[in-house]
Amino acid sequence: MTPFWQAVILFFVMLIGTVLTGLIGLPLIRKFQLVQTVRDDGPKTHFVKSGTPTFGGIFFLLPLTIIAIILPLARPKLLSFSVVALLMLLFSLVGFIDDFIKVKVNKKGLSVSQKTILLGLFSVLFTLWYLFVMTDDPILILPLVRKVLVISGWWKLLYGVFVVLFIFYISNAVNITDGLDGLLSGLTVITSLFLALTAWLLKDLIETYFPAMLLSIVLAAGCLGFLVFNRHPAKIFMGDTGSQALGAGFAGITLMLGVPWLMLITGFVFVFEGLSVVLQFLYFRRTGGKRIFRMAPIHHHFELCGWKETKVVVVFWLVAIICGALGLLTIYPF
Repeated sequence: MTPFWQAVILFFVMLIGTVLTGLIGLPLIRKFQLVQTVRDDGPKTHFVKSGTPTFGGIFFLLPLTIIAIILPLARPKLLSFSVVALLMLLFSLVGFIDDFIKVKVNKKGLSVSQKTILLGLFSVLFTLWYLFVMTDDPILILPLVRKVLVISGWWKLLYGVFVVLFIFYISNAVNITDGLDGLLSGLTVITSLFLALTAWLLKDLIETYFPAMLLSIVLAAGCLGFLVFNRHPAKIFMGDTGSQALGAGFAGITLMLGVPWLMLITGFVFVFEGLSVVLQFLYFRRTGGKRIFRMAPIHHHFELCGWKETKVVVVFWLVAIICGALGLLTIYPF
């Protein structure tokens, strides 16, 4: 079977698995009243969302787990797929704990220091595998010229610091983006498909293109299936359980492909969402209470400017499509 048809079959297996898990899981989540409380300082239009079920990330993480167990047994060369999937599940575990505390204990969830320690630990563990255990040395592909740089020797230590910070930032940036009905799930479908195309365009340069392409396809299918439940008006939110995992997945895919810089282009929406929070915080501290945006992350700023939630989502999706196309041009200048 050709790689193309393997990817197509995996796409539909993941899509159907996510929808079926959602059909079974949504009534159970409602039964146990695992519902989200909307933050008090958010847009007033969001108050009607209080009581909406959360933990929806389980819908696509469960079939992903099953696929990650089966794939390397069938094809050992796809082990890196499962390692990145494991990273996603570890980040998801932190998100799950945070969601559970918010729902059952208090609205604050895990403290910043607690989340930082746990996510930092898992980032370090993945980085050690990526640098010293993975069969091949890590690589960087230079944009436009398609030149492959092998990271070896003492350079691995310096690059390792970047990798840890990269995983941590991207995961949290994607987590921050999850604030509107269908926003993150739709952005994930778009970004993942462009990353799958990126992997295909790199097939003549690197051997790890195939597991990265399959994981991208799986994430796209999973979030497309999740949109059945998460489109406006959302029946369920994915929660940190899902969003933390998706960010770790994007980081792992781009690292496997040797194009972490591509998140600045293809993943621009995520990066800017995270940056808007950082800028707002620093400016607020520096000026003694003034703000750059009406509210951060940036999608709430547009809501407070009068945009409807659905308009913000569609515009952000369109921006992601444009950025994805620009990202492809840096990989393969046609």
